[in-house]
Parts: sequence; structure tokens; C-alpha cells
Amino acid sequence: MTAKIRGGAMSLLKGPSARHVSILHQHARVGLVVGIFLLTSCAGYSPIEVDPFQEIRKLEQRAAQPLQLEVPPRGDPLWIPLRATVDLGDGLDLPEANTLALSFSPEIRSARSEQKVAGAQLLRAGLLSNPELFLGPRISSGAGDLVLPAGLSWELPLWGQREAEKNLAQRKLTLAEARAASVELHVLAEVRAAFIRISTLTKTSAALEAQLAGSERVLQWADTLKQAGEIDAVTSYLAKLERDDARADLETLRVELESTRRGLLETTGLLPDAEIPIQLDPEPASMPVLPQPDRRRMLLHPQIVSALSEHEAAEAALRLEIASQYPAIRIGPEFESDKGDASLGAGAGIELPLFDRNQGGVAEAEQRREATREKISNALLKLTHAEAKARAEFQAKETILRNYSAGAMASALEARRALDLRLQAGQSNVLEVLAGLRSITSARVRELRLKQETAIACFSAATAGAVVLDDPLSKDSEKEKK
Repeated sequence: MTAKIRGGAMSLLKGPSARHVSILHQHARVGLVVGIFLLTSCAGYSPIEVDPFQEIRKLEQRAAQPLQLEVPPRGDPLWIPLRATVDLGDGLDLPEANTLALSFSPEIRSARSEQKVAGAQLLRAGLLSNPELFLGPRISSGAGDLVLPAGLSWELPLWGQREAEKNLAQRKLTLAEARAASVELHVLAEVRAAFIRISTLTKTSAALEAQLAGSERVLQWADTLKQAGEIDAVTSYLAKLERDDARADLETLRVELESTRRGLLETTGLLPDAEIPIQLDPEPASMPVLPQPDRRRMLLHPQIVSALSEHEAAEAALRLEIASQYPAIRIGPEFESDKGDASLGAGAGIELPLFDRNQGGVAEAEQRREATREKISNALLKLTHAEAKARAEFQAKETILRNYSAGAMASALEARRALDLRLQAGQSNVLEVLAGLRSITSARVRELRLKQETAIACFSAATAGAVVLDDPLSKDSEKEKK
């Protein structure tokens, strides 16, 4: 319900000298001038056409020429290396992939688009409400005379509502920035994991190629022995089966390697048919020593920052809902012409909160604020468990790898040398050679997979514990020492 309180009117013109027609013309001129001013100050609409063929050409140009990209550091360069100039002519290495991912990853670009929307919403937050202009005319119910009223009113910026709107928009922008940073960290972890997998698959492919070559030689040897009548058809079949299995395993591995490579290209924003070799030097599994867990550093993680920012946004939303429960008050001058007499006065309008005092909005905002507190606790708990799980896996895999390399792999190398000596001396048979090749390759492949799992677990633990991020507190302490 809205009530209007009118102030006292003051007569400006008396007598029949002021005509209705002239006053109507004045109203029309005023309305025309105001309308032209408002229209000229508005932004114009200009459509932007999107050409899919032009967009695909832009995607092709990313890999066709060197790119100079300005990407600010996203963490410790020992964990997340970057390179300003990306030249894919000699291949794609890890620093270049990180730079491309931060610039062209679909997930990161989508998160930054949401951040830009939040920034645009901040521009209109907290602005004063536009004045409301009312123009007549009306017909008198008594004598049928023409009455020409006009009024202009503004809503008073009371109760801190404008400041609450601006604060809420600022908190939403901070939340969007934190979410974008969380997406960036997730994508960079995917890039590192993809490089580790590609390195492992490449080395595994070399081991399987060696096994296939050995199986081919054993099969030729078996064919010669079969023709000489020294082995039967069963042994010859086993030799052929071993060769075919090695070939199938190698082809399956190559498919997996190509799939992983294309996944990396998608993450870095490149087309799947880009013929770009993946550079694995330096070894992507080589990383700094994982420090001890630090809960203080974990608070720097973007997931925790996002949860805290969401809580601050909920606080700002509650403040806005509380400010919105108070009535809006509008004041402004009023003008009226009746039978040639013009009067000028002042009016005020106030919304009477008889039925709706925004209790529902306040209650909903309070519950949303309480829910964000739970999100902070849940994020801390989830991230703590993720770091503990990754650290435990890293330590276990590292121990298994160390024991396996010192035990099974050392024995496999000795067995390979002994097998070669026995073959040269003619003291081995086909089945022993096949079993030896299979066991040696299996041991090598398992060692490579253990190295891959160990490296990925190490980076996952560093990511969950925010070790890969710069610690501003440590930088401040270093500056104080200097």
C-alpha cells in the first residue's frame, strides 16, 4: 500500500490570461526535451554476427604461428611453470601447455566469462533510482474543464539499501574470481597429469615394441625348429600367440596414447588434428620435494577462498534483504494547472508495510547464510581428506616403487642378461624364452605405472594442500627480513 502526502500549493498564475492550449504546448515541449535527452544518453544496440568458419580459422591459427601471451603467475614456478612465448613449431612442452591452458581452456574461459558478468553487474549496483516523471492531462468530473497536472519524484536513498546492493555486487565479483581461480588450478592439475601419462605411455610403448621384436625373433626360431622336427605344433602355436598378444597390446597402448594426447590438446584449447609433438623434456614427473602438510597454507586453496567468498556474499544478501524491509519514501515537486491557474507544491509518497515487511526474504537470506557456513566446514573437511588421501597414496606408491625397483626390476635385468647368454649358448627352449620376455616386459610396465601413480599422487597432494600456490604471508616475512 502506498500513501501520498501532499504539501501546500502556491498559486503562480491567476485569472483567465493563461490558456489551456499554451500550457499543453509547454507540457509537450518539456516532455519532448526530456525524451530526446534520455534517448541520446542511452547505449545503442549493434548486433555481432558469429561466423563458425571464421571461428574455426581462429582455432587453427593458434597452432600455426608463435603466440605472445601475457599470463600472470598462478603459483610457484617450480610446480606450475609458464612460458610467455608459445612456439609450437618444435613441439609442446609443459610450460607452454600451462600457458595455453590458462589462455584457451574452455573451462577457464567459461569461468572467466561468469567473472566478467559479475563485474558488469557491479557497474549498476548501488546507483540512485531514476526520478519518476508524471504528466497529465485529466478532465475535471464537475465542469469538464481540462486539468493539467505534472509531478516529479525521487526515492530517497535511505536505510543503507544502495550501499548493501553495491556490497553484494562486489562480493559476487569476488566469489566469481575465486571460482575462476579454482577452475584454473583444476585445469593445471589436468595438464600435469596428462603429461605424466603421456610420458608413461611413451616409455611403455618402447617396452612393448621391444617385446614384440623379441617375439618375432622367437617365432622365426620356432618355425625353424618345427621344420627340423625339434618342437611340436603346440610350442609353435604358443610362440605365434605370444607375438599376436604383444602386437595387440602395443596397438591398444597406441590408441590410449593418442586419446590422452587429444585430451591434452582439448584442455589447452587446440584442435584434435593439430600435428604437434609432445615434448617430455624435462621429465614431467620430476617435481620438488613435497613439504609437510600445513593447514595455514591450505586456507589459500581456491576452494576454501570460494567458500569464504560465498559466505561473505550471503552476508551481503542478508543485509540487503534487511534494508529492503523498510518502506520506500519518494519526494518531489508537483505542478498543476486548473482553469488558467497554475500551482506549484511538493508531495511525498511512502509505502506502508502493512502486509509485506519482507520477512520471507530475510528468513530465506538467513538460511542461505547458514548454509554457506556449512559449505566452509565441508570444504575444509573434504580438502583435508583429499590431501591426506593423496599423501598416503604418494608415500605408499613411493615405497612400493623403491622396493620394486630394487627387487623385481633388478632381478628382471639379471634374468634378461642370463637369458641372452643361454640363447647364445643354445641352452634355452622356446617356452623359457617366451616366459622370460613376458615377465621382463611385465615388470618394466608395472614399474612405469608405479612411477606414474606416484607422480600424480604427489602433485595431487601438493594441489590439495595449496603447496603449488604462492604464500603471500611468507613473501611478506621475507620482505620484512630484508
